[in-house]
Amino acid sequence: MRLIRSIPAIAVLAFAAACDLSTEPRVPAPIDPANDTYAPSLGVDIASMTKTASGLYYKNKTVGTGAAVAPGDSISVHYTLWMTNGTKIQSSKDGTPVKPFEFLTGTQPPRVIAGFEEGVIGMQPGGVRQLVIPTHLAWSTLPGAPVPPNSNVVFEIEYLERKSSAQ
Repeated sequence: MRLIRSIPAIAVLAFAAACDLSTEPRVPAPIDPANDTYAPSLGVDIASMTKTASGLYYKNKTVGTGAAVAPGDSISVHYTLWMTNGTKIQSSKDGTPVKPFEFLTGTQPPRVIAGFEEGVIGMQPGGVRQLVIPTHLAWSTLPGAPVPPNSNVVFEIEYLERKSSAQ
């Protein structure tokens, strides 16, 4: 009889042991961009991209002409941000009216994620560049980020013009 009474208690203990009672969110581990999977619609060919010392990947789709972006330049760009699965997150071209994104490079604290700033340095007006930004140069696990934690992201940036320079 005692055994029958203890079956519900054993079942509750087994259920509780099987449950993850952690209050910490489950965050996926970062993926090396070279091993990530990219939606075909993005046209990412990681093997043909240049990898910087920081781990940023970039490829010039169109090379512009004129003075290249340098730290301290105030610039105007159009950008589109995608997840590696091809989901578009945001774009400066989606507003009405369309409004370019303007920012000052080389500021402390930075106005943009590290990979975005590194990715525009060296671009020339009229240039279009594809960036694959690893999580440590994007949002990593920052709360309020536009992408899930530890996500690599893909940007397409069109450098429109230099607004001013700190020369």
